[in-house]
Amino acid sequence: MSSPKITWRKSAARDVRPFFGAIALTESLNRAELRLFADGKFSAEPAYLVEPSAAERLALSLRLNFDANVDFGTIHKNDLVIAVTAAQPFLKKTQLVATLPLSKGLPPELEIGDEVLAQLGGGANIDVVVVLCLAKRLEKRPGSPFLLGHWLAKKSFSLRAPQVAEEFDVDPTDDETWAKLGYPPRTLYAVEYLGGMNEPAQKDGKTARVRVHADIFKKLTGESNQKLARPVLGNMAAEIACQMLAASFPDWEGAEEVTQHSPLSAFIKRIEKVQPCDLDGLKKLVREPGQVKLRAILHADQQCVRAIVEA
Repeated sequence: MSSPKITWRKSAARDVRPFFGAIALTESLNRAELRLFADGKFSAEPAYLVEPSAAERLALSLRLNFDANVDFGTIHKNDLVIAVTAAQPFLKKTQLVATLPLSKGLPPELEIGDEVLAQLGGGANIDVVVVLCLAKRLEKRPGSPFLLGHWLAKKSFSLRAPQVAEEFDVDPTDDETWAKLGYPPRTLYAVEYLGGMNEPAQKDGKTARVRVHADIFKKLTGESNQKLARPVLGNMAAEIACQMLAASFPDWEGAEEVTQHSPLSAFIKRIEKVQPCDLDGLKKLVREPGQVKLRAILHADQQCVRAIVEA
């Protein structure tokens, strides 16, 4: 009698580390804590919202709380380091904060300095990642890491600004693609409104698609001195927001109230940081010919003047 056919199915969408002892190491690394402000408290929470007005006060510091006596399995702890990085997903930039050999002991706290945040455009939209990894190449053995930099455990802290900017994709676009889309080859950027401005934001939904010329995107995200890039990025962010409001206006012009947790509610909250605003007030701003005042408010929200002065 033939054996019944066995069908294997993937049951989890998370990384699986095939290393003996990885669970204990992960649990120990998960004890790491982050403090956002000098007068704040340390927390092990993985995600934080940082208001733009509070971004200037960021004074990031890590407490690793790592148990150096944890069971490392077949790996000697002297062959391991804890690496700390800070990354800006939009700018696609990563800064190495520190490499800490376990053989030398770990500091009680590790500060992530202002110079690191400056390289990443501030600090309101970054990921701080703590990784336990190999400091050297080892002999290849089953169930054990062997490559230099091979990580055994990882913990990430996410800092995000509560802005509607996360409701659209940014797509670097080359000259050939611009031409195929009917734009001049050297187009700087274009905004395509997709819908849902006054509807509850969906986890995987996008309100708009933004295309930015590939050369400009590369220049802005690759610039070592982010003070030069910030004024351009701030100006583009304000103009993109203005175009999204104008393009979506037919969808919510007749609305009598703002839907909670919608991109429209997020826009109004941003404007209210500059001046009082409600739904009727926003409609008035969008209806104004040229939308001069709306642009001025959105540029103020992005602190464009300060960015240019400090560049």
